[in-house]
Amino acid sequence: MAAVLGIPCYKPQSFLLGRRLPRLKCRVLSCQLRHSTDCVHIQKEERYSCIGEATSYLHVQSLRYFPIEKLCEVVVVVRLDSALLLGPLEPCNLPLESTLLTIKYLHKARAKVVILTSWDTVLQSDNPVTKSTESFAGYLSSLLQFEVTPLNDAAGLTSFKQDVFVHNDILLFENLLNFKGETANCNDFAQKLASDAAIFVNDSFSLSHKILASTVGITRFCYASLAGFHFEEELMQLLKITDSTRRPYIAIIGGSSFLRKAPALRLLASLCDGLFFVGKLSFQIMNGLGLPVPSHFIERNAVMEVLHIIQVAHNRNIPIYYPTDLWCLNNDNNAKMEIFNSTELSCGWTPADIGPSTLEEVSSLIPFYKKILWIGPTNYDLTKEFSVGGTQLGQILERASSDEREVILVGSAACKAVKGISDSSSRCTRFQNASVVWEFLKGRILPGIAALDKRYPYQISWSTVFHDPTLPLVVDIGSESNGNGLFLFEMARNCESSNFLGLEMNRKLVIRCLQVVASDEQRNLYFVSTNATSTFRTIVSSYLGRLTLVTIQVPCFQCPNPDFNKEQNRWRMVRRMLVEAVADLLQPNGKVYLQSDVESVLLGMKDQFICYGKGQLVIDNDGDGNHRMENPFGVASDWERHVLARGAPMYRTMLRKV
Repeated sequence: MAAVLGIPCYKPQSFLLGRRLPRLKCRVLSCQLRHSTDCVHIQKEERYSCIGEATSYLHVQSLRYFPIEKLCEVVVVVRLDSALLLGPLEPCNLPLESTLLTIKYLHKARAKVVILTSWDTVLQSDNPVTKSTESFAGYLSSLLQFEVTPLNDAAGLTSFKQDVFVHNDILLFENLLNFKGETANCNDFAQKLASDAAIFVNDSFSLSHKILASTVGITRFCYASLAGFHFEEELMQLLKITDSTRRPYIAIIGGSSFLRKAPALRLLASLCDGLFFVGKLSFQIMNGLGLPVPSHFIERNAVMEVLHIIQVAHNRNIPIYYPTDLWCLNNDNNAKMEIFNSTELSCGWTPADIGPSTLEEVSSLIPFYKKILWIGPTNYDLTKEFSVGGTQLGQILERASSDEREVILVGSAACKAVKGISDSSSRCTRFQNASVVWEFLKGRILPGIAALDKRYPYQISWSTVFHDPTLPLVVDIGSESNGNGLFLFEMARNCESSNFLGLEMNRKLVIRCLQVVASDEQRNLYFVSTNATSTFRTIVSSYLGRLTLVTIQVPCFQCPNPDFNKEQNRWRMVRRMLVEAVADLLQPNGKVYLQSDVESVLLGMKDQFICYGKGQLVIDNDGDGNHRMENPFGVASDWERHVLARGAPMYRTMLRKV
């Protein structure tokens, strides 16, 4: 295709630094973001049990699906992005609308809202809104159409009680940039921000790549950490970048620092059907292809990475494009500009942006692609404001979007250049903050996303995993502690009139258990790799039958510091979110069985269930108060047998839903 168009690009027959590349058998691959190869697909349905470790953290709990009744009269801390709030008030500004919808939704649910955000009073000194917390609160009040009250006293935040909200349902905390504990992710400061809040909602997606007290640290002190409406939508859009179902797919990649971006470039090279390099990155590619490039533009430490990208393109038989001409500024007179061939740059001239011939070639290429990613600026000297090429590229992509092509814009340069596409366009996705996208493409964990509670991303086909999905359900949480799942295996064999489900975080254990289930053809037993604390509700609520029993057995090796007087230890074992989900889904007279060989651990779990069970859970049997009741199932885990064999006691409690 490129040869027909006459566009300069690298193809497998090109020369690499003067050496001819060996001919390789090439084929186009359809690649997605790397998933863990640890998942062995034992059965077709095993996809429900094993989530790729590389991307599983992206499946988070959102405000949209959180039970609305649990928001009433509860203190909810919301982290907002001031860049969205202070941006231009344009019609169809969907990011701003979704951010405001988060606050309006919470207000309508009668939650007590504390807003956290930050703004740069120096860079935004000409904006009267940023002069003080009071002026910012007034601005938010005008956007939301109800009163937002400023909260300037940092010390008062450490213990604000419900009486603070008697006349004020929405509070705005002062500028977070005033506190060193914010950027240091100080544990004490994060705890102060959480204060009496039960729920944290993050709606500041652009800060996902940073570790802040208001986005990461605060989640330790709230029983539920959720994504707001804007955050949820941005996360869904982020995943589109690595979705290769819409093809052919081309990436227009600009900017500089090839070595720093190498992991992301490797991913794009394995994902896209064409790469068009602009900006200073194009010089690295041209140098790798053996083309003349001024030496001061070459990143010497990135040569091997450049060659690797070229080799990947060679192996996949995809073209790499680079500019044919450049706008250049005269070093002695910046007002003087000329167009030069990209391989024939003259001394005394500095490349500024891509030229008209390059733009014509881009325009002729676009019709061959159904999906276009533009990430990074097209200009070369990032310290100078010159964006003729970028502006014209934006116009080309505007036309492409109107032709039903999917366009993804990353970075302020791309978003500013493409002004004609409405934010409401289903074919255009914008990311103002390129850092989040680059970190994502590099395969790095985004802390702001990882800190939120997880959801189980799949709908389990219960009729596939169980012979009769209407039978009573028994759920065991933490199957690793019960003899590598042997407790559930024996329970399932002894009671064929119930279905048994193991929820376990250890993926390798789940795979082994599923192998045994498949070989034994047990159709009343199944295992899922997940964190039950945040996914219990979404998984079990879809089950067709009744939930009759939940078991949690915690051995001493899982609790090296069983001091439940300290919140930081207690939350790790049984959290409020799990307790409320169990209490809501358990059928009347259903049971919760708790067991441990550490009495303080058992007492801690029992206290959590009694405290957060909303009066629905009562003690059914605890061995006359000494927690030495007999095992009611006649089935003991390996650890339980080990403890009893050495003469040590097991502590047990049975709770019942009234």
